[in-house]
Amino acid sequence: MKKSALWRDLDGAKLIPALLCAVPWLAAGLMALRLAARPILDFEAIRDAYNDLTIRLPILFGVVSACLCLSGGFARQRWLRIAASAYGAIALACVALRIHATHIEPKLLAVREAELASPKIGRPIRLLHISDIQSDAVGRYEERVFDRMRALNPDLIVQTGDLLQPVPPATAESELPKMERLFETLHPPLGVWGVYGICPRLEDNTLGGMRILENDGAEIRAGESCIRIFGLGLDRSQALFADSAVERWLSQPAESAFRLLIGHAPDFALWAREREIDLCLAGHTHGGQVRLPFFGPIVTLSQAPREWARGFRRIGTPWLNVSAGIGVERAAGLPPIRFFCRPEMTLIRLVPSK
Repeated sequence: MKKSALWRDLDGAKLIPALLCAVPWLAAGLMALRLAARPILDFEAIRDAYNDLTIRLPILFGVVSACLCLSGGFARQRWLRIAASAYGAIALACVALRIHATHIEPKLLAVREAELASPKIGRPIRLLHISDIQSDAVGRYEERVFDRMRALNPDLIVQTGDLLQPVPPATAESELPKMERLFETLHPPLGVWGVYGICPRLEDNTLGGMRILENDGAEIRAGESCIRIFGLGLDRSQALFADSAVERWLSQPAESAFRLLIGHAPDFALWAREREIDLCLAGHTHGGQVRLPFFGPIVTLSQAPREWARGFRRIGTPWLNVSAGIGVERAAGLPPIRFFCRPEMTLIRLVPSK
């Protein structure tokens, strides 16, 4: 009995490699279906998607590539050589992605610089904005970060939350003293000021010379200049309206005072853009941590516009700087991940208006 033309095309050495080639794509489809049923803001889903892309799929593509290379028709059939090379390249690309996103980029600390001119500033002030150190265990990376801070010689340092996110065996009790010792090495003349993020509270709202403001304000004197700073509590930074404490701060006459409003999440900037505030500082978003070309951050965990997730911009009356942060999210066993979103600190030069 004669075989059909279709069977002849798929017979023997062609059929098995063709089926092998389909396996990784079938697995990728099943992984996508499994993840599609889960919330995009679920950190476990993000972890599983990343591990699928950079561990499970490259293993499958690598195994199929090896099987194609060992198949009997590899030397004779050009399509097998092309398929084996393509699948091997995909596997290597996925592995390279993980090496870069987990082991390289999260340590590539950048210093962004910006300038804000104001008639309320009498002499130049170097303001260093840091956020989301979010250390899983304080170590050499954090020491290098603080070395960089001191080298920038800032006049004023503002920290917008999330100092620690310990991963066992590290605990808040073991890591907080280490973080305190690092902050004790900072001595800017106008002080170190901060707010709470999603991290342990501090005794007396201080840490190594840093003063934490929680729905409270202070006045910073810099020669003839006056900076009135107000720090929002975590819940207030996520609110879309100003509470009574902020309203009292805003109601104080401030014709010549530079108003600086700081909070962990940038959501408060949605109402602050319509108020008489000079500069807002926030963190929380980590810049998205993963940013796609021509799209931007996939997830920001904020109600603020996605384009506000990182960077310095004018949003109405005030300027806003949202830091991409120094550390990374480690909830639900997430490995360190950054892609097109380097960790950063921002040096903002406050200068007199010309």
